Amino acid sequence: MNIDKTKEILQALASGCSPTTGEMIENESVLNERDVIRALQIAIDNLKANEPQTISDVEIDETDIKSVISLFKEEEQNPTSNKLVGFFLGTRKFKNETLVSNRLYGKYRNLYQKGQLLDFFNQYLVDNKLANRNNRKNNPYKEIDFFQKETFNRLSEKAINQLKEKVDELGILRTENLSEYVQNARINHPRAYESWTDMEKELLNKAIEYTNDLDLLSDCFQRGKGSIESCGQRLIYESQNLQDDGNQN
Repeated sequence: MNIDKTKEILQALASGCSPTTGEMIENESVLNERDVIRALQIAIDNLKANEPQTISDVEIDETDIKSVISLFKEEEQNPTSNKLVGFFLGTRKFKNETLVSNRLYGKYRNLYQKGQLLDFFNQYLVDNKLANRNNRKNNPYKEIDFFQKETFNRLSEKAINQLKEKVDELGILRTENLSEYVQNARINHPRAYESWTDMEKELLNKAIEYTNDLDLLSDCFQRGKGSIESCGQRLIYESQNLQDDGNQN
């Protein structure tokens, strides 16, 4: 078992969920004891602290980089840092056969970790004036491509029903003086245009540890897929920034 998988399991347990199904762990379980949760979090933090994240350790042939950037442009795709990382690690499930069949696809899979390459390509695109500065400045979370990757779901039927029940318990506060547009939107999505509460964000944050299926999440949260994707991107972006800040400290 690799370090990433180990962290994924520990994070699920620390959140009170089964790493396999996403089902909530019963309250009487020893895993819900305060000291156990603290111990799990310490273990997670120690694993993260030992990860190599130095940009200077990354050595990628610039000819390879330029070749892949040109390839993306030929396929009318924007070569963002996330896409470059996924391409060179071979971890992103590109559907474009031209990309996945390229000789450079996955070339650096066993040499670097995602965090190392992401830092490297973020800096590379800025240094070479290839980054979309306005988009990164105003909506940097939009580069999060979690929901564009191959659809996956590890939530069991029981976990899905638990999630729906938790969402139902939130209730709907905005019910009066609704515009016709909002009323029509709520025919299919009862929680459309309802403000995201901290509790609902926490539920989504846990759910996306197990699935990126927007159809499923839309059904569970009773919202449109665009709203869920945008909120999910923000949550992932904020989490990555917190991890980066923690590593620097």
